[in-house]
Amino acid sequence: MNKEEQKFTRLKNVIRLSKRLKKYRLRMVAAIAAGVGNQLSIVAASVLGAWTVGLAIDGKLMQELNYVIAATIAAIIIRIVFYALEMWICHDVAFKVLADFRIQLFDSIERVSPAILLNMRSGQLASTLMGDVEIMEWFFAHTFGSVLVAVITPVILMIILWQILPILDLVMLLFAVAAVIIPIWMKKKADEQGREVREALADANAVTLEGVQGLKEILTLNYRTGYEEKNRAYLERMYKKQFSYSKRLGTEGMLLQMVLGVSGLVAALIAAWYVGKDGMAASMYTIIVVLSAMILGPVIEICNTARNFGLIFAAADRIYRVLEAKPLVQDSGNDINTKDLTPEICFENVSFRYREDLEAAVEDISFRIQPGEHVAIAGASGAGKTTCIQLLLRNWDTEKGCIRIGGKDIRDISLRSLNEMYATVLQDVYLFQIPILENIRLGRSSATDEEVMEAARKAFAHEFITELPDGYQTIAGEGGVKLSGGQRQRIAIARAFLKGSPILVFDEAVSNLDTENERKIQESIEQSAQNCTVVMIAHRMSTIKSADRIICMDHGKVAEMGTFEELMKKNGYLKKLLENSEDMK
Repeated sequence: MNKEEQKFTRLKNVIRLSKRLKKYRLRMVAAIAAGVGNQLSIVAASVLGAWTVGLAIDGKLMQELNYVIAATIAAIIIRIVFYALEMWICHDVAFKVLADFRIQLFDSIERVSPAILLNMRSGQLASTLMGDVEIMEWFFAHTFGSVLVAVITPVILMIILWQILPILDLVMLLFAVAAVIIPIWMKKKADEQGREVREALADANAVTLEGVQGLKEILTLNYRTGYEEKNRAYLERMYKKQFSYSKRLGTEGMLLQMVLGVSGLVAALIAAWYVGKDGMAASMYTIIVVLSAMILGPVIEICNTARNFGLIFAAADRIYRVLEAKPLVQDSGNDINTKDLTPEICFENVSFRYREDLEAAVEDISFRIQPGEHVAIAGASGAGKTTCIQLLLRNWDTEKGCIRIGGKDIRDISLRSLNEMYATVLQDVYLFQIPILENIRLGRSSATDEEVMEAARKAFAHEFITELPDGYQTIAGEGGVKLSGGQRQRIAIARAFLKGSPILVFDEAVSNLDTENERKIQESIEQSAQNCTVVMIAHRMSTIKSADRIICMDHGKVAEMGTFEELMKKNGYLKKLLENSEDMK
């Protein structure tokens, strides 16, 4: 971040965060009015208390006692009402804005995925979605309206004090300016520390989440001690950043309290001098002192909030970093009737690299997959197989060349329509924390229970599902943790069958199945997807042999294409691959 950006960071954050309140402006006006009423009622109660002391000094308390009691009770009741209104309205608005933030953040993450995961870990994203957004509650509930209240209330009180003792009014203005200068003076350090705290917290969250997700591997690899040391190091770093931040908070708080204390002492001395030398009634002394102190009250309160601006605006920066992230894939295509599109896939001179500093993942590849054809993409690890699938699904855009479906460039098709064309089964299957029936129904939300079960039968999942304690109502657990890898894959295949898209994409979708279930699934794909175009990334011999045609990839290029028999007769790349790879036999 350069100096110019640092200079305007807070102003920029205030402007863009304030814009979030635009649709709630009437409620915010009501909250500010309630806040001013709350502060003035506190002043009224305090002044009434001071007046009571003054009346007692003058010996007139009993004459005015009933009036004083009634007025004090009224001020307290008014304060309770205004306080409740201010808190209710401010927090109602704040939590609505936070909900808006979270929805937009998820939309942004969805829009820029998977590219955003190249620069941010899932734990860091989770920290932004939850922790950073939660910190925004300080701004929306306790800062935006409070700043205006802290301006309006002192102005009203200073107008009143000006009528009583103008010189003291000017002195209090100087102390108010001094209080405001303190957080401004420490702004640069606060912003720097705020960024460091939020980044350290996000890193610590990421490492902790990584440990939870990889717990089985940590235990089986006996890496518990190593992981604990790594986690402790990140937590220690977070502690140091938070402690430094807290020390600055304490310094700011000390200086603000010093200003408040000195201002009270000065106000008392000036008021005492005027009572003693200028003939002012003694009963006014307590009123002047209390009124002077109340002028600085809202200012000190907002300055105390400003001590946390470093965290607030650091969190805002992290949120907007996600919201304003540019997607690598621009959804500028048109919605189309996918039924009118022939499921023919054509790669034309396609090249792509994941980052500019990396070698090309695929380079100048071309091939055509006919409608209804079942094609396997084979090759060694890193050959470019999964990249072809990612480009076909348009998770990334090609650098050169184009991909066509039914003769239409996929960049001219909206992502919504494109996703209707595909039913995808990946190697790493994710199941949601909902019943298995609903996990399968995600493929087509309007499907009946019988249609869901029929899809499960085609995927040879029905039998094991019915043997579960709650059958199709069994909760699979987060990510499907309660099921084996093979069971999760069969549920995902059932989901794909239920969706009924014209193009089926399998990225090592049978890798967790035993030989017998794999054979059954291959037969089911052949029978259930006769009219579908099927693209499979294949590592197993049986998968490769079941395909109508094989596309062999080697170092990001198409090495050879043809049927299994043709390629084996050529004694080329595929034959050597099968001979040298134990996994593919």
